[in-house]
Amino acid sequence: MPEIFPLDQLKSGMDGKAYTVVDGSGKIEQFDVHIVGMTDDGKGSKRMIMAEASGDVIKRTGGILQGMSGSPIYIDGKLVGALSATLKEMNPYTFFITPIEDMLELWRLPDPKAQVNYFKVIKEEPSEEETTETAEPEPESEESVEEEICPEEEPTVEELGAFYLSGFNADGARFLSKTLGLKNFQAAPSTIERGLKLNADLKPGSALGVAIIYGDFSLGATGTVTAVEGNKILAFGHSFTHGGNVNYFMTDASVIGSISGANSTGVKLAGIGHVIGRINQDRDSGVAGILGTFPAVVPVTVTIKDVALDKEETYNATIAYNENLVPKLGASIAYTALSKVADTLAESTVDIDFNIKTDSVVGGEITRKNMFYNSSDVGQVAVLELMQALNLVCSNTKQESNIFGVDVNIAFETERRTASIVSISPDKKRVKPGETVNLTVELQPYRKPTETVIVPYTVPLTARQGNLSLEIHGGALVPVNQALTNSGVVTVADSAKSYEDKIRDFLKTGKNNQLVVEVGGSNEIKTEKQIRKEIAQARKAQERLKKEGKTSKKADSKVETNNIIDNVMRTTISVEKV
Repeated sequence: MPEIFPLDQLKSGMDGKAYTVVDGSGKIEQFDVHIVGMTDDGKGSKRMIMAEASGDVIKRTGGILQGMSGSPIYIDGKLVGALSATLKEMNPYTFFITPIEDMLELWRLPDPKAQVNYFKVIKEEPSEEETTETAEPEPESEESVEEEICPEEEPTVEELGAFYLSGFNADGARFLSKTLGLKNFQAAPSTIERGLKLNADLKPGSALGVAIIYGDFSLGATGTVTAVEGNKILAFGHSFTHGGNVNYFMTDASVIGSISGANSTGVKLAGIGHVIGRINQDRDSGVAGILGTFPAVVPVTVTIKDVALDKEETYNATIAYNENLVPKLGASIAYTALSKVADTLAESTVDIDFNIKTDSVVGGEITRKNMFYNSSDVGQVAVLELMQALNLVCSNTKQESNIFGVDVNIAFETERRTASIVSISPDKKRVKPGETVNLTVELQPYRKPTETVIVPYTVPLTARQGNLSLEIHGGALVPVNQALTNSGVVTVADSAKSYEDKIRDFLKTGKNNQLVVEVGGSNEIKTEKQIRKEIAQARKAQERLKKEGKTSKKADSKVETNNIIDNVMRTTISVEKV
């Protein structure tokens, strides 16, 4: 860590040097920097230094590029700060510097998300040849005076950062953008150099990557290292996701080349490489990280099967653990994998099952299967339950949940697999509370012969004497009586439910290809007092049946079929007095 150049000693007219990588050679090159002045919008605002770039490197690139953010600026061998922003769609040679004094605060912040360092990194002292040299500044003009920039109309300052995607196709990128609410995405070149690297050697000016997803699919950003001290680094000079204390992958990066911008900032093309550490701070003044320590991660494996072609493809990616991002990123990975193999947004039917390994539930696993059909882009619908399940796991209010792996299997076909209920025939019309009636349900699959399915249903112990209306529907459809009386139904507030109850309710939710039987009832809106009275009656009925040696165990009222059920039908049975 070199000596720093204090901001209060900086004056307009001073000259210095900046260091960065601009091509595939990986060589750290320098360009000239001329200080124009300082901006300060008052207490709590980000301090910035305005400067101009020049020299052979800048002529070659056509100006300041995205990806140069973090490039260290030196005056007289002292570190001034990091190149971090430009004036949008204006002079490509004018840029802003984040003062190093503000960036150094990142090393002093608490790191509660710190993980145990399982890897010991052995670094030898660099030789004199390996030490990054800093150029001497040109003599300071005696007429230089500090100048504060106060334009009448403040130009738009654009941070030199963008989210880079690798492995995502256009549909996957759109889904990810919509899910995360982000727009500034750019395709990144894939690099062969992947995996774990325990002894990375970074210097100020080296290319650096930050990633949230790593593997067959990657989401991150590349920039430049500003400062190194021991195993600590500072970079970018601006935020990545502005996530505060974070848990992201730190990677090395390979620069491919640069593209000049005709009317805007050009781009330095670079791809993330080996995982070399963990980014633990993501703030307005930059990112900070620790070499040789690694983030907690969620491994995701997605297997896609094309039923018609009998082909299968498996994708693997790892998400840096972040409770707010894991559900969205997990769903985005699954959707992208499906869209890449299917290569169509036409109507399709998919069978999806997933398994989440976590210590947040008894048994250590959450498993769910379902079937979905949509006339276009069924994947957007199919992955929502995966997102919901991951969100439930990550919303545990008792403790932070560990997720040890997510396995997703999706089989798709362009055939429409839906069916409508055409008739219901009970095997008996008169029953008593606690008895089971078998319902023969006739189904009409789409453009196929009719099928019959037997669905057993146990009459509730609280059923009153008289006609009982039964409603049969697909597991995902809202029953008619609930749709009519939803505004008046007395329910337990979701926030009052325990974490275990929320997981249990999710797993019990009906599936699209299930036939579900429920009491249709009337449109009467029941009060909480009436509901409590019925519960008390049910308990008395249970006690009575127990004394008579009868069972109150219910038969399964959910039966799976080979098709997605798309309608609702009713039938009526007569309940006799016990």
